[in-house]
Formats: sequence, structure tokens, C-alpha cells
Amino acid sequence: MKIIAYILIILLACFPGLLKAADNNIMFENANELYHNKNYDSAAQLYQQMINDGYCHADLYYNAGNAYYRANKTGMAVWCFRKALQLNDQKNYRDNLLLAQKKITQPIQAAEDIFFIRWWKNLYTMFSVNQWAIAALIGFMISMSLLFMKSIFHKQFLSGGAVKILMSLTGICMALMAVKYYHDTRHFHGIIIDERTTFTSSSRSLSAALSAGIEVEYLNRKIDKLMVKLPDGRTGEIKASAFKKL
Repeated sequence: MKIIAYILIILLACFPGLLKAADNNIMFENANELYHNKNYDSAAQLYQQMINDGYCHADLYYNAGNAYYRANKTGMAVWCFRKALQLNDQKNYRDNLLLAQKKITQPIQAAEDIFFIRWWKNLYTMFSVNQWAIAALIGFMISMSLLFMKSIFHKQFLSGGAVKILMSLTGICMALMAVKYYHDTRHFHGIIIDERTTFTSSSRSLSAALSAGIEVEYLNRKIDKLMVKLPDGRTGEIKASAFKKL
């Protein structure tokens, strides 16, 4: 009887999660059906509701991007395809992102970074914060294990220089983890989702209209305004509601 009671408790604990998963699947299928029936706005709303509820899957973002693209909501389409690529780098995701970006009314040509800045960015963005942390932890544990074994067995398993190199690599991984964390939390990127978003330069000598779909870098927030950096290097303010974080 106790076993049956334990099984019932486990099933009851899992039941809400199973119901939520079932509801998400039903909603996803309903959204797909609306899309195939060319009800693109309604399909996009259902997909977005699932995203807002915390459901995270590359196919969900991809389908939502397609619905937004068909509904002529370029900013949201670009955002969805970029989110899909963050989860799973597939050719059809990249192709549809390029199609959506071609619909940007007034694209901004990105300024090319100096080669060593480009190398530096490629280095610290090679892994996520968690992956850099895991690499640092592994290096630290191996280094400590070697030192511990040396003190126990009085035998050098690796040369002193090799251990120092390993510890140096651990330190480098920790530093890159910190840089990546700072970049992700303070200077993340986002997409302009409102068409004709007013951009006021830092010097306030220039005001321009940004097209939906342009990717910008977040710098800081001022109440209902955001300070952002455009692809061409200009900095200025936009309204916070026009920006959707990647």
C-alpha cells in the first residue's frame, strides 16, 4: 500500500507539469494550423503567448518568425529567427533570417571592427559563461589533483612547468568567463521592433528614424529611454519599448 501511495504522490507532483506540456503542444498545433490557414497575425499571437509563458524551443521561435514575417512585422520576425539560431544553428533558420533582414526599410551598414578587436570578441564569445566556468573548474580540479597526488605519493606526475601552464589556462578561462558575463549582462544586443523608431544621438545634434529589424547594442537605461549603439558606431537614445533583448 505504501508503494502505491508513493506512486500516487509522484504522479500528482508531475501532473501539473504534464498538463502544462499537453497545453503547450495543443497551443503549438493550433498555432501551426492558423499559420497554414494564412491567419498569420493570430498564429503569431499564439506562438508569442507560448514564448511569454517560458516555452523555449528553436522550432517555436522559427515558426513564430515565419508568422511575423508573413504578417509584415519585420522586427519581431528578425528577433525570432535570431533567437532560434541562438538555440540551434540551422541553415533554414539563417536563410529565413536573411530574408527578414532584406525587408528592413533602411538598413544600417555595420562598421567593421579593427582586426584585434574582432579576434578578441571571437575569443570570449567562443563559449557561454557556463562553458567558460566549467572549463575553469576542470582546469582547477586537475591542477589541485596533481598537487595533492604529489604531496601524497611524493612523485611529480607532470613537470612543474606543465602544472603552471595548466593553472595559467584556468586563470585565463576565469577571466574570459568574467568578460563574457559582463558583456551578456551590461552590453547585450537587441532588435528594434517598432517601425520608424526615433533615435536621438548622444550630442542631440541629430535625430533619425530607425527601421524595425535593426540590431543594436544596449549601453544603459534612463527611465523610459535606452542608450544604444548602432551598427555603424553611433550612440544615442531610443524609447525602451522599441527594443527587444536577444
